Amino acid sequence: MEVKVVLPEQGADEKLKAFAAKSEALLKEWEPMVADALGFGAHEDEVHPAAVTIIFREMDGVAYWDGKAINVATQWVASHPEDIGLVVHEFVHVLQAYSNVPAWVTEGVADYIRFQLFERGEFGIRLDLARMKPRDSYRVTGWFLAQAEAKHPGLVRILHTAAKTGVDVEQAFFEHCKGRSIDQFWADLAAETPLQDVRAH
Repeated sequence: MEVKVVLPEQGADEKLKAFAAKSEALLKEWEPMVADALGFGAHEDEVHPAAVTIIFREMDGVAYWDGKAINVATQWVASHPEDIGLVVHEFVHVLQAYSNVPAWVTEGVADYIRFQLFERGEFGIRLDLARMKPRDSYRVTGWFLAQAEAKHPGLVRILHTAAKTGVDVEQAFFEHCKGRSIDQFWADLAAETPLQDVRAH
């Protein structure tokens, strides 16, 4: 897969250039691993991208996939040069291309792949399951999916397939997890999981 990096015409310092180079190498390395985690390519309409563009520019926020390119905020890179994992998260969206799927599913799966696989389980959150919910999205949902995947291997692939084929993802979860709904699974986790940090070392 070709990775095209677009830097600002002015103001691209060495820190930004280094981050861009790492991003390019990371996407080339992780494209097959992200695809494998999703079960990507199992359907006729899923074709591995021949190229991906990353645009570094001044903007609000951190990063996003706009359907054509991964956009990354230069201000964020300047203040968080170690946050290379954001590129993995955004690349998951490149392969997802979901429509009519709840955002918490889309973002939760992306953070599952980023934090469970790329960051090796270091979600950087404080777990308080009595106050959190499985549909809180991003890291919370990503952590929840990691626990469910550990007990029911293949779940994330099942959810990806459901999202791509128009099947209700909550029903897909229920069937794959042997009749346990998302809320039931969460309640069981809440009963057995103490208040704790799951932070980067």
